[in-house]
Amino acid sequence: MQAEKGHARAPAGKEEGSIVIDQKGTNWSKFLQFLGPGILIAVVYVDPGQITVDMESGSVFQYKLLWALVVSNLIGLLFQHVCTRLSITTGRNLAEENRLEYPWKVRIFLWFSVELASIAADVGYVMGTAIALEILTGMPLHYGVLITGLDTFLALGLQYFGIRTVEMIVGLLFGAVLLCYLVEIFMVSPSIGGILDGLVPRLWHSNENFGVKTWVELLCANLGAAVCPPNFFLQSALVNVRSIEKTERAVREAFAFNLAETSLCLFLATLVNIVMLILAASEFYPERVVSLSQGADLLGNTLGGSASMAFATAMLCAGQSSSLTGVLSTQYIMEGFFEMTVPGWVVRLVTRVIAILPAFLIVYTYGPNTAADLIEKAQVVVNLVVPFTVIPLTKFLCSELKMGVFVLPRWLQNACWASAVAALVLNLFSITETLSSLTEYETVNSFLTVCVTGFYLAFSFYLAGRPVRVDRDGKVCSMSRHGSSNDVFDWLLGSSSSRRSAAAGGGGSSRHPFTRKEMIIAIAAALLVGVSIVSFSWAMLDKSQG
Repeated sequence: MQAEKGHARAPAGKEEGSIVIDQKGTNWSKFLQFLGPGILIAVVYVDPGQITVDMESGSVFQYKLLWALVVSNLIGLLFQHVCTRLSITTGRNLAEENRLEYPWKVRIFLWFSVELASIAADVGYVMGTAIALEILTGMPLHYGVLITGLDTFLALGLQYFGIRTVEMIVGLLFGAVLLCYLVEIFMVSPSIGGILDGLVPRLWHSNENFGVKTWVELLCANLGAAVCPPNFFLQSALVNVRSIEKTERAVREAFAFNLAETSLCLFLATLVNIVMLILAASEFYPERVVSLSQGADLLGNTLGGSASMAFATAMLCAGQSSSLTGVLSTQYIMEGFFEMTVPGWVVRLVTRVIAILPAFLIVYTYGPNTAADLIEKAQVVVNLVVPFTVIPLTKFLCSELKMGVFVLPRWLQNACWASAVAALVLNLFSITETLSSLTEYETVNSFLTVCVTGFYLAFSFYLAGRPVRVDRDGKVCSMSRHGSSNDVFDWLLGSSSSRRSAAAGGGGSSRHPFTRKEMIIAIAAALLVGVSIVSFSWAMLDKSQG
């Protein structure tokens, strides 16, 4: 195979493939050249939203959710790894693949959902930084929210020094976060037996203070905090800033080095989360901690002022480093979905304003006690987008048309699909719980629940069922060996795009393998299964409340 260079659109005017990998270097030198994307991803795993989930999990169920934390981070590592395989193989990032694969209406919805998740995650970064400033300087929280807008210009300025500079700065901040938490763990005496017991998986659990509903909420929160959609778009773009030869040996070598550096960085991030959960379990249980400010106060009361200051410093570093990664992810998402280069300051200014304004208004109007609820609601929004990201990603990776000899092994395919289904089911629990008490009218709540979950399931099934139609070289194929490349919904509704595709394919070769009646029955059955899952979820929640 003739060697060719990988490529990726780099933000802020940087050249594509700006880091050329020396194929003749030692394994250690190659590893150092690949090191970088994992650092930018790892800092998001220790962002204020994740730390809030860790504190709440430990304070409510002590060590019992340690297994959920570890498994969630393993799922996050799984998807971070496979998204790099996609980009290295095709030379295109995840946003670009979505642009090529889906009709424009679906593409706009996917883009909107991912940008919404990115902005929601940014709310957590804003609030975490503001709370850290409040603890360190005594600055009122609403002023701290406004001050965080200044890091927009810091992030944009650093980009002009190159991606390596950004990776180095974020790495230093991440190291500061890790150091602060390691200092705190030596101040407590956790139960070794409790930690080992917490590594035993439990699908259902309750104690004298909290029921199964709270357990399920925290399971969803742990999964959502670790599986963050903007992360996948970011890393899939960053790996292509490294230029490699597209020989099979070089590609598989790139897979291995990216897996090694991502695993190392996420291991350190997971270590931080474990430390925080153990800290909360040892010092806070059974008092439920739902905010960073509350956690800092309790740390100060139990371990002294130095522990509180270390915690605030960690939050400040985590918020700033996460904000830097937010700059890159929003740019790559916009550029990939619409094949347009957007000035970094425009993207960053718009998304930061959207994140800051509601946070400022809510905190200023209702007081600082609403900060925790704001971070929690933002995390819920991020959770809901997970299936809309991981299902297309898994579809692409399982396609021989797109991946060729680099298609995912069967065991990895099964792991990705199982994780996607788990995220979908947990989000159904979350949606049901939210809508079941939205209004005082039970009929309205039931109607909204069925409509929202029905659409959620239908769109997820659409993404899972639509065949891949773009090959590794970016060429559209009218028919793959897995079936027609036509949009199932377009075909079902008899849209003009389906008719044009059928005409272009010629004869019966583009005929869908199922009749329209069979497809209607299949979709109706899928919706019925979805409603059944929602009904079961609702019944379990009512039972736990009772």
